[in-house]
Amino acid sequence: MVEDRIYENKLRLLPGLVLVAAGKGQRFGGDVPKQFRLVEGTPIYLKALLKFVSFTDQIVIVVPRDWEGQISDQVMECPALARANVSIQVVPGGKTRQESVLRGLKCLRDKCTHVLIHDAARPFVCSSLITRVISAMLEYGAAIPMEPVTDTVKRVEDNMVVRTLDRSSLRSAQTPQGSELRQLLKASERAAEDGFIGTDESSLLEREGLPVRAVEGDKQNIKITWKEDLDWRNDNEA
Repeated sequence: MVEDRIYENKLRLLPGLVLVAAGKGQRFGGDVPKQFRLVEGTPIYLKALLKFVSFTDQIVIVVPRDWEGQISDQVMECPALARANVSIQVVPGGKTRQESVLRGLKCLRDKCTHVLIHDAARPFVCSSLITRVISAMLEYGAAIPMEPVTDTVKRVEDNMVVRTLDRSSLRSAQTPQGSELRQLLKASERAAEDGFIGTDESSLLEREGLPVRAVEGDKQNIKITWKEDLDWRNDNEA
């Protein structure tokens, strides 16, 4: 069991977590970023965070500037987090998601050997998915959960269809994405030096020629982008 491997040597194997909550959520609308809205009475980011407390003892939450105080207060006042033996830092993010993740990685540099990166706007992640990612990360060095693409996908240029892609080899990426901390930190720093912007952590590792293991994702692990995404969740639980 991966849980046995994780807790077998806590200081060596227990991964850190960077929870990415620094986005503005403009597509969701409103003055409050979507990750701080309430779902079932709990802020979305906090709902996501609580799914990881049994898998980590080092957490960095990256938030928009000027939100550090409010989020720190919420974290300190959360009874479930108070009962957990978890160190939590709240730090301001950067101009891009990639820069925000790099700031989080630097906070964990000397505290763990592996790290999970998770979108705060994915509050419905389940324990079995986290376990799959950690297990593959420990074995292969890096792992990413993926779901098959079910829609027909076409390449379009100048509003004209160029060709239809073979979706049998296409997958949709999710988080948490896991990696050895040193290799992801190095890949992130090199990308920053080169001015390269990747779409996720895996893309930075791929750029370095490092292997990334794909594991089964979860269709319930949606990223909340639009207000309708919360309705989708409710409809699928009915």
